[in-house]
Amino acid sequence: MKMRIKDVKVYLVNAVWRNFTIVKIDTEEGISGYGEGTMGDFERTVEAAVYDFKPFLVGREVDVNDIYNFLYRHFFWRGGPILMTAISAIEQALWDILGKSLNKPVYEILGGKVRDKVRVYANGFISGDRSAEEFSNAVKKVVDQGYTAVKIDPFGGAGQNVNRDEIEKAKSRLKAIRDSVGYSIDVMIDAHGRFNTTSAIKMINEIARYEPFWIEEPVPEEDIDSLKYVRERSPVPIASGERIVNKYRYREFLEKRASDIIQPDVCHVGGIEALKEVANMAETYYTSIAPHNPNGPIATAATLNLMLVLNNALIMEYWVDAETVRRSLIKEYFNVKNSYISPSNKPGLGIEVNEEALSKYSYKKLHLEYFSKDYKYYGDINEYK
Repeated sequence: MKMRIKDVKVYLVNAVWRNFTIVKIDTEEGISGYGEGTMGDFERTVEAAVYDFKPFLVGREVDVNDIYNFLYRHFFWRGGPILMTAISAIEQALWDILGKSLNKPVYEILGGKVRDKVRVYANGFISGDRSAEEFSNAVKKVVDQGYTAVKIDPFGGAGQNVNRDEIEKAKSRLKAIRDSVGYSIDVMIDAHGRFNTTSAIKMINEIARYEPFWIEEPVPEEDIDSLKYVRERSPVPIASGERIVNKYRYREFLEKRASDIIQPDVCHVGGIEALKEVANMAETYYTSIAPHNPNGPIATAATLNLMLVLNNALIMEYWVDAETVRRSLIKEYFNVKNSYISPSNKPGLGIEVNEEALSKYSYKKLHLEYFSKDYKYYGDINEYK
């Protein structure tokens, strides 16, 4: 069935410390699809980019590949996080429409499932007090809820050049966690690209005794050679790639074997098909994929569809913050059982969006400062102020 785009609308939904960016595409045939392009501080900029694309979309046939190629290649200035996030959200919505029109889940259109459920790790559950006790209590709480894997950033105000005080603080937090939940729980550690190579290797060697599942972004990932240097010397697997917003750039990333695990984000890499292409490329290098997903429920649904069809899918990120907002945005929220989510058999992305909730939680201008004031800016490379 040929369908044409009738309208494109962006909703900015406040979710406590940030805003989810949701794109809705309506067709002349009455089928609507949703996508997500949540992006930190720049939701208004992404919104503007989507609306800049709108005149090129309205009246156009719903053809996912054709529209993606047009939006990516038609304009002289291409790529970059803002445009790719806008394209990603539009692309997800088109897949949602396609699935609904065929009365099939997106994962079936992508080739069908290779697994019946998807393992997830919890994130977004620590804020405020960053004492060792708070880390321990917060992790214990989510483990008691049934999660068998969690991700934390134990490094506080540590910057490019780590000092002994920050090393000991990180170790005390990790020790408290292991003392609380033991070693059967997988603990991912995120460094948010803050260290230089020397500091990264030093810190990794100090905390390796606590058996992290991986170390994420130990150095700024735009420096692929430094990331490769750290990976070759690390006793712990290295994960990275969440900030790569162009599927083509993953080629060098994989050729240099800069990471053991790659983490493309469906909201930024170009959408569902682009992430699948990246995963397929990674599979030829025997590299696992663990999608970055600190996003809202629509991006979570899109990522789940991908995880079901990817041979090299390892685990995906699942945020447990702003539960009231998240659960109100879609009907029949995801059911996490023993750190696994089973797929819906509903068409499209497999979710039913509550349109009233999209307007209920009004946009608020926020500064992305999720953590406490323990995150300081010391005048060197540090992602937090």
